[in-house]
Amino acid sequence: MGHYSLHGCSRQASEDRQACKAPDSQKQLNDAEKHKQRVKQAEQIKRETIAELQRNGAANCKGSVETRLYARVGHTDEQGKRHDVIRAAETRTDARDKIKDILRDLEDHGGKTLDASRMTFADLAKHFEDHYLKPAEYVDGRKVDGVRSLVPAQAAVNALKRYFGKRRLQSLSYGEIRGYRAARLKDSTPADVARHKRALEDDKKAELQVTRTIATVNRELSKLRRMLNIAQREGWIRSNPFAAGESLISLADEKKRERILTREEERRLLEACNHTHREHLRPILIAAIDTGMRRGELLSLRWRDVDLEHDLINIQAFNTKTMKERQLSMTARLSSELRALFEESPKEPARRVFGIVSNVKRSFTAARNAAGLPDVRFHDLRHTHATRLVGAHIPLSEVGRVLGHSQPNTTYRYVNANVETAKRASAALDAFNAQDSAPAQESDVVN
Repeated sequence: MGHYSLHGCSRQASEDRQACKAPDSQKQLNDAEKHKQRVKQAEQIKRETIAELQRNGAANCKGSVETRLYARVGHTDEQGKRHDVIRAAETRTDARDKIKDILRDLEDHGGKTLDASRMTFADLAKHFEDHYLKPAEYVDGRKVDGVRSLVPAQAAVNALKRYFGKRRLQSLSYGEIRGYRAARLKDSTPADVARHKRALEDDKKAELQVTRTIATVNRELSKLRRMLNIAQREGWIRSNPFAAGESLISLADEKKRERILTREEERRLLEACNHTHREHLRPILIAAIDTGMRRGELLSLRWRDVDLEHDLINIQAFNTKTMKERQLSMTARLSSELRALFEESPKEPARRVFGIVSNVKRSFTAARNAAGLPDVRFHDLRHTHATRLVGAHIPLSEVGRVLGHSQPNTTYRYVNANVETAKRASAALDAFNAQDSAPAQESDVVN
């Protein structure tokens, strides 16, 4: 069975039209007439080809005619290698526009964008993982390469790859990114699926409750924006799609938590640590509440950073989020807890104070549930510390330094008006309103 397909004349950068020229005796043809003529010529070639195949013994010969218009530009790269860039076009006007686009890419990016025309998002993700997504490297206490929190960064990239993986990088649009945000917010988390599975055991009609937060999706979009900025710098895309419309990352839409522990809740949480599998958690929680240190800072703390003689803790710059070293003072109960830990330890300066490398998620979840505080997160202990300092009339500027904030606005986010604060405010207003106002004295009027 034979098949013959003829494609219409290509539009080259040199505007070579020899194959499509009408005879000199004919008048100038419009596009429709030229198209009709090409189809007629192709039909003739098809018939002649089928006839030749049949003479050679072929049977059931069939053919088809297709006419297509292309924009084609030839260029030579820096190594002297010849390349042809071809783009399908709808009309001759469209072909001319595509030729201009190709020539502009050659002039602006030296052909990099053209060479990357078949590049997918998965290719960009691999480049990002190979060159950027790696453990942080430090020089003189400063991060010079890689990322500090590798696991959440990789999780964000994995989510992006699942959605955009096979998509052509240069075809990625603002609308598609906006669609990702909408779809991702409806995507259930592993915890949602596990909770739904347990609910189905009691209720076969239980519905899946999605709890993925805007904050999580914003972190993923921030990672995507950075990846596309890299692609733009490399010349693989002309511009970042994020710049084509209004901001897709709105921190104002994130739900701000206002959860701090009362003294009673703190007592219950610490009591829940009096369990064989949770004893290691007690000194960590006390350190978090009494110093406001981040979880990563606590777990990275080593004995060489602890001055038990002067009750001081030195937080190294490369263990902090803001890459700034700071010094904290211990409370009496924290000093007692750390001294007990030190006596039980091998007393090696390089050893981790709390002996934990990864995280305390499982033990903390068990402790908060046992204490009847399922809504408390580990980071809320830091909020609690900051709010207590403000309640003790410590200036916000000093609270910010204790927490390791580089911007004052960040400190404001951590300071929450709890019930006690609200009652003090109302009491102050009651006292003000209760004051007897002195009767106004009439002034003498001079006529």
